[in-house]
Amino acid sequence: MRSTPGESTVNQDYWTPLISSALRACGTPCYLFCWQPVQDVLDGCPRTRSGLPIRHWLSFKTQPLRPLVRRWKETGQGAEVVSEFELRAALREGFEPSDILVNGVAKHTWLTDVNVGRLRVQLDSLAEVAPIARAARELGWTIGIRCHVKDEHDADEPEFGGQFGLSQDEVGVAARELARARVQVAGMHFHLRSNVSSVSAYRRAVREVAAVSRSCGLHPEYVDCGGGVPVPGEYPTDGSEAAFASFNMADYWRVLDSIPALFDRCAEIWLENGRYLTARAGVFITRVVDVKNRPDCRYLICDGGRTNHALVSDWETHEFFTIPERNGTRVLTTVCGPTCMAFDRMVRQVLPDDIAVGDVFVWRNAGAYHIPWETRFSHGLAPVVWADANGQCLVARRRETFDEWWAMWC
Repeated sequence: MRSTPGESTVNQDYWTPLISSALRACGTPCYLFCWQPVQDVLDGCPRTRSGLPIRHWLSFKTQPLRPLVRRWKETGQGAEVVSEFELRAALREGFEPSDILVNGVAKHTWLTDVNVGRLRVQLDSLAEVAPIARAARELGWTIGIRCHVKDEHDADEPEFGGQFGLSQDEVGVAARELARARVQVAGMHFHLRSNVSSVSAYRRAVREVAAVSRSCGLHPEYVDCGGGVPVPGEYPTDGSEAAFASFNMADYWRVLDSIPALFDRCAEIWLENGRYLTARAGVFITRVVDVKNRPDCRYLICDGGRTNHALVSDWETHEFFTIPERNGTRVLTTVCGPTCMAFDRMVRQVLPDDIAVGDVFVWRNAGAYHIPWETRFSHGLAPVVWADANGQCLVARRRETFDEWWAMWC
C-alpha cells in the first residue's frame, strides 16, 4: 500500500504470477524468494572513480537460504559468516576458504577448533587476538580488525555504544600483539548498525578508522565498511520514515570514493550489506481466514503473522498488497496472525473495508532475517519457495509435519 522509492525491475506485477505458482505448490502461509532483486542491486552499484574494486560479501545470517547461496556463489563474490554452522554451510556449498569472511563476537570459543586454511577473519575483541593469531600463523588466515566507532550505537537505546569491535586504545594493543606474533593486519573494518539513516555517519566512520589506523601505524590493504544501508520500502515504526527515505546513495558512493585518499595502501573496498542486498528478494504470503469488526478497529486474522514469520514487523513497516486488490472504503484495520498472542499483528493502518476471508495478503521485503527469526509456535515451519531465473517455482523447503515438529524432542 506504500510506493517503493527508487527504481526496481521487481514490482507487484513481477511478484503476482510467482505468487500464484507458489500458492498452487504449497498454499499459505509460505515464503517466496527469487534472485532478480539481488541482481538489480549488484547491477546498480557504480564503479568507484578511483578504480578500486568493491567486493560484496553475502551476509549468511541475513538469509541462510541454500538456493540463494548457490546463486550468489556463481557471482564470484564471498560469503560472510558469524557462526560455526554458517561456516560449515559455506564450505559445504563449495566456497573457497579465501572467499569466506568470518566476523562476529567470541570467535575464540569455536573458530580456533576449525582446521581450515586461508580463511579471512576480522578480530572483534582483545580476547580473540592471541588464540586467533596462533591459528592465523599456522593456517594462513588473513586478519582484519573491527573498530568500534563513535557513530556505532544501540538502535533502541542510542546512549549505549554496543558490544562490538575494539576501541582505539584496544586497536593499538591488538596491533602490537599481532606484530609480536608476526601476523599482519590486512584490513580495517567497521559496521554501524542496521538501517543507517544518514550518509554522514559513514563519512565520519571512514575518517575515524583512517585516524585510528594512522595512530596505530597500520596500513590496511582493504577497508570494510560493513553494512546497514537502508532498504526502500521498509521503515521504522517510530515515525522516522522521512529520514530513511532521504538516504542518498550517490552521497554514499562518494564516501567510498574518498577511501583511497585516506588509506594510502588500500587496494580493495569491502561491503557487507546483507539487508540491502536481499530484503527485496522475498515476500511472505498469508491468507485472511477470519474477519472481526469491532468499534475500535477491523481485525483481519490470517494463517501466518508476526509471531511465526515476520518478527521484524514489530519495529518495521513494510510495503504490502492484497490479491485480489481491493478498493473499498478505507477503515482502521489490524492484520493479525494465527497465534494466541496480542503481539501477533503485522499491520495496523487504514485499509479497504472489502478485504475478505480468502484474500491473500503479501508482505514485501521478507528477504532479510525473516527465515533466521521464524518460529514454529505450535504451527510448524512454513514452506519456502524459490523462483529460478526462468520463473519456475521450486519448493526449497516443504511444510513441516506434526511428526517432524514433535520428534525434535528426545
